[in-house]
Amino acid sequence: MKHNFLTLLLVFFSLIWGVIWASWYSYILWNYGNISNTPAQQQAQTQVITTELTDLQNNITQLAETVSPSVVSVVIKKDLVVYRSDPWGFFQQPTGTVSRQVWGGSGFFISENGTILTNKHVVADASADYTIITSDGVEYDAEVLATDPINDLAVLQIVWSDAGTKFLPLSFITSAEKIHIWEFTIAVWNALAEFQNSVSLGIISGKDRNIEASGEALTGLIQTDAAINPWNSGWPLIDLSGKVIGINTAIASNSNGIGFSIALTQEKVDYIMQSIAESGTIKRPFIWINYIPNSDWVSQELWLQTNIWAYIIDEAQSIVPGSSAEKAGLEPGDIILEIDGKKVTNWNSLQSIIQNSIPWDMLSLKVLKKSWNEETLSLELWAF
Repeated sequence: MKHNFLTLLLVFFSLIWGVIWASWYSYILWNYGNISNTPAQQQAQTQVITTELTDLQNNITQLAETVSPSVVSVVIKKDLVVYRSDPWGFFQQPTGTVSRQVWGGSGFFISENGTILTNKHVVADASADYTIITSDGVEYDAEVLATDPINDLAVLQIVWSDAGTKFLPLSFITSAEKIHIWEFTIAVWNALAEFQNSVSLGIISGKDRNIEASGEALTGLIQTDAAINPWNSGWPLIDLSGKVIGINTAIASNSNGIGFSIALTQEKVDYIMQSIAESGTIKRPFIWINYIPNSDWVSQELWLQTNIWAYIIDEAQSIVPGSSAEKAGLEPGDIILEIDGKKVTNWNSLQSIIQNSIPWDMLSLKVLKKSWNEETLSLELWAF
């Protein structure tokens, strides 16, 4: 009986060992087969990688060819005084003026009739003349239709063109949610106001960046490493589907190729054009309240232990009667803590948070009421 038990025990452990050994052997064979590919398998893998890279290159090439005719040079000219000096160079006498190029930038068509989007700082000189040069070298006079009061955007219009001339406008993404970090983008621009149809490839490194440029606080920006220089403001940033996702506006100081673009959508651009058509200006949204941004003094006065808020002054006139703020339920003495999940801070102020919104957008406000209860209110932005 004891002998039979030992025999059965030996058979059992033999089966277990056999299963373990077979599993280990199969594992070694499987991994060895994957690592030790035959030359034919390695060649096939190389061909797949090469094909994918070729497809990417062909896509970018086709994209650049499609976009280039829509991108223009914006040439800024001014009448400069010409002087005549005596043979010894002691005296100079003005003899007249001559039109000279003093600056340049880029822009791109947003309509078939020659409407162009560029940066506000490109066309900031009201005394200058503006000339548009298309990708095929044709020059047109242009005028500034409107500039954005809070964003670095401006709209130009070609004054005259041959009858029947139609330009090639670019289209935009439908939502900012379609902008993804680490995705490839291309930029088509006018390098140094001289070398047209320059193209660079870049990667999106960040969204919702905040910077200060030319004395303005710019928010909600796209960060990219597409090659840039001081004379190419106004170029479009394009995703690989051929849609505009932003317009270049600034370069980070003391950086090597870090650029920032204002995020754009078709809805935003359509609103800009509608606002210009109806009022001749680009109207922007306001909350219609009189408020004080956070400061140490106000915090002490209100016994607040937070630096995240905008305080609506506790006076009757702090809420415009009949405004969207009043309809939303805001009251004097309320403290706005967040807008659409974004905390209101000194750097990320109430105004900067709504800077990239448009009238009729609905905002969700987290508010600390005078009763010290937190409430969430819905507010519709109105234009001003």
